[in-house]
Amino acid sequence: MNNTEKRAGLIAGISLIVMAIAAGFAYGFAQNKLVNVSAEIMRQNLLDNQSLFYAVLAAWTVIFATDLLVAKTLNTVFRNTNRRISAITALIRIAYTLILGVGILQLSSLVPLLNGHEIKVEVRLPFALFERIWSFGLIIFGFHLLGLGYLSVKSSFVPKFLAWLLYFAGLSYVLIHFAKQMAMVEPQTIVTAEAILALPMAAGELILAFWLIYNGFRTRNSLRSQRETVSN
Repeated sequence: MNNTEKRAGLIAGISLIVMAIAAGFAYGFAQNKLVNVSAEIMRQNLLDNQSLFYAVLAAWTVIFATDLLVAKTLNTVFRNTNRRISAITALIRIAYTLILGVGILQLSSLVPLLNGHEIKVEVRLPFALFERIWSFGLIIFGFHLLGLGYLSVKSSFVPKFLAWLLYFAGLSYVLIHFAKQMAMVEPQTIVTAEAILALPMAAGELILAFWLIYNGFRTRNSLRSQRETVSN
């Protein structure tokens, strides 16, 4: 890896960590607190927790922006491994991010309610639409991870265990969310599968992020040591 690729990898790694934290807050904590079985209770939840809902929108906006940044920087990291596959993999992530953006727009349709205006749709619907759209996008995201797995296998700088973990995570995303979209199996079966596979699915990109950060800082320290040796 040259210095430009390592710098891009460092940016990508930090962006992936920021994204994971934002997603953990928005989807893992805040939305679960806002969403309720009862439409009336949910409406009141939104009115009572307006700052939390705006924080959710802000977090998803951060995720949207960092996803685009990651697509660009990972393309820089892997372009010398296989320029065509790297570009296609980046475009797939951009396509996923645009789909996520459509989902975020569904959530933003609730803003008029918080400003004191009546809305025509039931308050649960934007959240349900977001889930449906995002789930479809995660099928596309799975193919992005498969592309990263291929590039990692072909590269000379990514640990091979990480490449195969990306393959596994990508395949899991594709199969689980395709099953969701097509209602191929019982919902409880999908919930169980997600619970079992959640850790390896998340670990693929997270371990890649930490490795890219480690590799970037290791390179900087190495270059600093070389400069100090020359100066002495």
